[in-house]
Amino acid sequence: MDTSITKSYWNDIVLAFPILSKNEKNSEKCDDEQFLSIKKTIVENKLISFVHGMVTHKIKQDLMSKINDFWLYFMPYDVVELSYLLPSDDVSGDFSGFEKFKCAVDELFNLAQSYVETINRLQMLFENNKINLLKNLNAQICALLHSTLPSDYNKIIYQFYRVALRVFTKEDMVGDKKNTSKDGTFNCIGCSAEIISCKCDYILESFHLTNWQLITIGILEPLAGDVIMDLIHQTIESEVQDTTKDNFGEHHISDLENWIDKNVYNWVKYIYIPKHSKITNIADINLAIFMRKLKHLLYESYTRTRIDQLFNIIIEYPDSEPAVIDLSFTLHKTDFKPELCKKLQNALHSRLLHPAVNTIDIITAYTAAIKVLRKIDPCGALLQEVTQPIRAYLRSRKDTVRCVMTTLTEEGHYLTDELVRNENVLDEDDVCEEETKSSKRFRNSDTVSMLVDIYGTRELFVNEYRALLADRLLTQFMDNIGDEIRYLEFGDSLLHSCSVMLKDVYDSKRINHHLYSDPTSNLSSNNLNNKLEFPVKAIIVSNQFWPNFKDNFNVELPSVIQEHLDNYTKAFESFKLDDNIVMYYYKSLEQIKIAGNRTLNWKPNLGIINIDLVLKDKTLNFTVSPIHATIIWHFQEQGRDIADICVVSHYCEEWTINDLSIKMRVPATTLRRRIGFWQNQGLLREKSFDSFIFVEDGIPTTSISGKGNRTSFVGRNSEFVYGDDDDEMESAVASAQDQREEELQVFWSYIVGMLTNLDSLPLDRIHQMLKMFATQGTGVDCSLTQLRLFLDEKVKQHLLIFTGGRYKLSK
Repeated sequence: MDTSITKSYWNDIVLAFPILSKNEKNSEKCDDEQFLSIKKTIVENKLISFVHGMVTHKIKQDLMSKINDFWLYFMPYDVVELSYLLPSDDVSGDFSGFEKFKCAVDELFNLAQSYVETINRLQMLFENNKINLLKNLNAQICALLHSTLPSDYNKIIYQFYRVALRVFTKEDMVGDKKNTSKDGTFNCIGCSAEIISCKCDYILESFHLTNWQLITIGILEPLAGDVIMDLIHQTIESEVQDTTKDNFGEHHISDLENWIDKNVYNWVKYIYIPKHSKITNIADINLAIFMRKLKHLLYESYTRTRIDQLFNIIIEYPDSEPAVIDLSFTLHKTDFKPELCKKLQNALHSRLLHPAVNTIDIITAYTAAIKVLRKIDPCGALLQEVTQPIRAYLRSRKDTVRCVMTTLTEEGHYLTDELVRNENVLDEDDVCEEETKSSKRFRNSDTVSMLVDIYGTRELFVNEYRALLADRLLTQFMDNIGDEIRYLEFGDSLLHSCSVMLKDVYDSKRINHHLYSDPTSNLSSNNLNNKLEFPVKAIIVSNQFWPNFKDNFNVELPSVIQEHLDNYTKAFESFKLDDNIVMYYYKSLEQIKIAGNRTLNWKPNLGIINIDLVLKDKTLNFTVSPIHATIIWHFQEQGRDIADICVVSHYCEEWTINDLSIKMRVPATTLRRRIGFWQNQGLLREKSFDSFIFVEDGIPTTSISGKGNRTSFVGRNSEFVYGDDDDEMESAVASAQDQREEELQVFWSYIVGMLTNLDSLPLDRIHQMLKMFATQGTGVDCSLTQLRLFLDEKVKQHLLIFTGGRYKLSK
């Protein structure tokens, strides 16, 4: 460019753009007609770039000399991180910050406006609108501001928006709009000033103006965007916490969405579309996008809150179902499944999976977790991952199988109804299409199936149910058989033996009726000796379908009782019956015996008997086991008439444990535990070590609750006590777990031989070798899961060592 030409037009350029003058304040300004003439000269001489460069450079120099004045309003303050700035109730303290920020923005706005006329004239030099010089000016101001940011600038911005937010939301605050200060004056709940000096209107008006100035300059979002978002986020967090705290029984998402659409929307609108500005479609669109972001913040806040409460939500299910449904909705809009899985597993480990929690409580929580996680994530992935530690822990507890079956067959339990329905929660085509086979199995399995599948096989649970059914048939006197039939829908062919057991009971009732109604039977009332009248009934069972009985000793019953048993045997021998196991009870006495060909071999250690204890001023009635009855029988005065079979009076005998053990042929340890029941009833007292006497006016030390097979005794009301305390409530038959462990012991010698020859083997290799050599010879099957549990138990017993995924013998 020719310098001489530039110099010849310099005065005209300075006249058009006074900012280029050395003395701008005293420089002469041209009017519009003069500017058009100067513009023509600039364009014709191709001086547009030169003029644009000179003017923008001068503006930048001018801005740099004045921009620091803006930050002086923010000094001095201690450095405060954004994340530590929380909403404050000290509005009066924040008001000074409100004023400082308002004044700072006002001065900055006036500074920017001082360049508008110059920028507009400069814009006229360009024929097209592709270059927006005013926008470039705002960007330059923003860049200069950020290049000189003080470290604690956010504190004053927080104070500005915090004061305005409190004033804006004062109508929604709980309680009266007036506060009483320490000196007794009434203060506004919004601005905290005295009512007569309320600044709320001034604050809102200033708030509108300041936001409009920031928008006009184009620095609202760069300067205050993070503060606004963080403050709104805090408000949302606070609202979610207050709304959902310890409240799982109501839906909250709709109310929170309405709160966002109403309260938060109006607040955001106050900021981004102040009344001083002209609302445009572009502003409406941007605001709608911003509101969608706030909705997402709401969903994230709600999801995090409910994740922290999820353990309690599970424990309170189904009362907490509304919270579960809301969480399912928000979880699909966020990406917090990994966080949910991790936190819930941690909560389960710390609050559920430890020895202080009963197995039945863990199972209850597990079934609730299944239902909750299915609603939260119908695909089944969460359910599989979260519940895996519960299943692993339950496998380590020896009473898991029995507790599961007790739960499933407990009268009135919600799982009992589900067992009968055998419902599938979801269909194969439901919700998710691309999943692993494992997650499909979890998705489509009903709750009962998942309980049974803890061990990977139903056989163990079916055997446990057989044991429970046998116990129930022993203690319910063959009543309510129909109630047991509905449980058989639990399985298919595996429960065939249970069906046979119930049929045995039904047939036994028919046989008993025949023995007592047949005139030719010696049990008939016509043929029965009145002196020996003691009716006996029997349950005749199929040996191969009933579980093994536990006790291996036979209690020596009183001779008068044995006479009645012999009388029943003769009647039974006259009745045609195949070789079976027989359980019987006479009058109120039940026992078990083995039937040969048309005869009976009694097992008198099992059964129950009803007795009346006649004391000085009262008669007590008990229904107890034969061992209990025989114990108290031996404490009666000898020489009683044989006809008083179930009535005991004039108690005076003293027995030692050793003598009574020999007399009854019962182990001393078992006998002492059974005597404990009569001690608790106040009827026996330990006179000296292992020596007991009868106490006719004793006071019971404990009452027996009506749980399980026992009820508290009151006067002559019939009571059933099959054991002495909770630990004594032993089953008459071996549990499935006990039977299975006994069966698996046959593999131990094979395993020892393998490891002796091969040193160490992995689990799957041991399983393969057992299937090849051991199972065919023993007839006992063993799954991989059962084998792992069996070997892990041997590790606990220090018989095996498990290292590097391989088992080897301990040395």
